[in-house]
Amino acid sequence: MAYSESSCAAVVESIQDHLPALYFVFSRGRTELLAEELGREWDFLLPGERQRVAEIIDQAEKHNPGLFGGRRKHLRRLLLQGIGYHHAGLSPALKELVENLYEGRLVFVLFCTETFAVGINFPAASTVFDATRKWDGRNHRTLLNREFFQMAGRAGRRGFDEVGHVYVRIDEKFPEQTGFFDESQVEPVRGRLIIAPNTVLSLLHWKTDAEIERFLSQNLAVYQNSREARNVTGELDTVDEKIFSLRRAFCEDKDGPACPLLREKLKKELKRLRNRRNRKKADRQGRIAQIKSILARPGKGCLHHACQDAHDEITALVERKKELVRRNRYLKKHKADYHRDFDQMCRLLERLGFIEGKTLLPRGLFALHVHVQEILVTELVFSGILREAPPSGVAAILAGIDYQPGRDEVVLAGEYAMDEVARLRTELINNGVPEHLCVWTQLPGPLAEAWYKGATFEELQKMCNLHEGDIFSVVRREIDILRQIERAAGEDRELRQAVNDIRNILDHDEMAVLI
Repeated sequence: MAYSESSCAAVVESIQDHLPALYFVFSRGRTELLAEELGREWDFLLPGERQRVAEIIDQAEKHNPGLFGGRRKHLRRLLLQGIGYHHAGLSPALKELVENLYEGRLVFVLFCTETFAVGINFPAASTVFDATRKWDGRNHRTLLNREFFQMAGRAGRRGFDEVGHVYVRIDEKFPEQTGFFDESQVEPVRGRLIIAPNTVLSLLHWKTDAEIERFLSQNLAVYQNSREARNVTGELDTVDEKIFSLRRAFCEDKDGPACPLLREKLKKELKRLRNRRNRKKADRQGRIAQIKSILARPGKGCLHHACQDAHDEITALVERKKELVRRNRYLKKHKADYHRDFDQMCRLLERLGFIEGKTLLPRGLFALHVHVQEILVTELVFSGILREAPPSGVAAILAGIDYQPGRDEVVLAGEYAMDEVARLRTELINNGVPEHLCVWTQLPGPLAEAWYKGATFEELQKMCNLHEGDIFSVVRREIDILRQIERAAGEDRELRQAVNDIRNILDHDEMAVLI
């Protein structure tokens, strides 16, 4: 169905015999928008089903007051119509409710982002793609084969459906966005080794020189790159051999005036030159005369079909050789040098005072137990910033570790000023620490500060325009960082107790995760 001519309600009407459906959308806001659009025209539930949904919702609200507060006030009505949406911006409790209703066959159309496709317990009779292009953080691109089939594979419920149905809305601006997905061409998983500070510290602390060498030279990424390079080189040799063998089939008259292949080619060129559209071309008459002169000579009366077949095959092989040469250059250009990366990280850590040779200094021993922005977190401790800040200030500071805000995110300012952290980060970058190893922003800090001081979750929502699921993620990420710092503190009982106290205060009510 053409994108410009079909609303989601029209799509659902056309597939109503193949519900429930997972309707994949590539933005959070659009999942909500389409759910609202469908809700204005469709109600899937029978009275008994609606009563069951109401009971399940009431039970969920008893355990999570304010579950449908703020921007979720319309979701309750949609769920009572058998319609839902699911994305990372929902609170964990609300995501669990939607999932339970879907598993209970009480949601007939679920608008969701691609993360929902990872769940093995959420099949559908149909999957619908709102589009097959998505924003990947840098640009809009077409889905990979593996991404498409990961989502399309949700279609078809064991024991219910003989086949699963997959529907794609086609944007007329991008007609190429479907029809090319091929399950036999699913992209392989590629190894990707990141030489992070913690990687180097762990290798130096726990491994021998021989083990470090084996780790750098025999990992999956190196193996895959080397194997592909060998395959490309081998195929290049095979192509060259085939071309050489085929060229030996040609006689000494190949491409000469008597060659039937050349004469056929010249006849076609002569026909083009005589075409009215080409009459104004420069030196047209001279070229026509030249071709006539060649064709006036006697041609060789041979069976040239074998030559023609060889010529066509060589042409195809030459094109394949060009592709292989380009791929070979790409592999050489992008071949990771893990030994170089390891040595560079060692020099940086030595300059920062984390190591001396292969020995871990106190900073290095601390960072050994930190697995996110380890240089920045370690310096926050050793510089005294975290030790001197009040507990609510520590909560504000750590909330911004490894956080990359969206373009339109807004959070009201808090009480604790974090200028010292900004200066420390600038100093580290000026000292050669790459920016991706100093990811921090003060934007979410006021939320963690307010939560530490006893604000309710509803009050946090009023402080910002973040989705409730994002607020939850901010605090849960910080709780994990605090746990890492607590482990890294070792014999420093004062620091260990301080971060433990902060973590326990943050880990309550809506932010708590029951295990």
